[in-house]
Amino acid sequence: MLKKPTMPAHLPDPKRPVGPYRPFTCDPEWGEAWWWLGVPVAIAAFILASAWLAPEFYMQWVLPEGYGVLEVGHFFIPLATAIIALRLLFKPFVHARPFTFAFVLLAAFACLYIAGEEHSWGQHFFYWNTPEYWAAVNRQAETNLHNVHEWLNHQPRAVMQAGVFVGGLLIPLAAWFFPIVRRNRWSLFLPAAALVPAALGWALFRGVNQVTKIFGESLVPRPSESVETFIYLFLLFYMIVFARRIRELESSEDAIPRTD
Repeated sequence: MLKKPTMPAHLPDPKRPVGPYRPFTCDPEWGEAWWWLGVPVAIAAFILASAWLAPEFYMQWVLPEGYGVLEVGHFFIPLATAIIALRLLFKPFVHARPFTFAFVLLAAFACLYIAGEEHSWGQHFFYWNTPEYWAAVNRQAETNLHNVHEWLNHQPRAVMQAGVFVGGLLIPLAAWFFPIVRRNRWSLFLPAAALVPAALGWALFRGVNQVTKIFGESLVPRPSESVETFIYLFLLFYMIVFARRIRELESSEDAIPRTD
């Protein structure tokens, strides 16, 4: 009895409507754990150790607005993410997929907005005075937008936190039980399992932040700053993996050529 020939599996490509699909091979594995596992663990350990063992150092050098270690990271981490996204916008592979192009454009804009807002578009570096008309509407008298209205602050942050929870914890858990999650047309956009440590770091300090709000005591001062650190780290890791997947799709023999 002749067996029915099986169709070759292709990499997940939004422009390819028919499978079957195979998982990406470029997603980080244990050989690269130094960055996707080591960096989140090192950051969490540094925050907790400095807050517990050297509280004066923590308050003077880690936490301060503008020049503290965490605040500086809140500028450079999303800026690096934006640069990766901006570079992807010039790839013909991305141009040929309108949804992918729009997704990357949104990611680049969002990360540039985060980087700029975190340091009031340079005010924390260059210390200019806020114009009186803007100080009157900004609750911290800074040259930024997120302190003007909650829709420019709390709502975008809530969206990012939901993304970390779903993308960094629920999707990898679902993929563990249902491998088809990594083998469908839209798998390009689903966070890799390597992002779980960054998401767990967010969950840790998110929990600390909630405990602080309820009981008024905290393991670390202003844990919300640590929460933001891990959100931005998650975004950076996501874009690194996304760019690697684009390169794998570009170099694969079954990539659909640009036709528009």
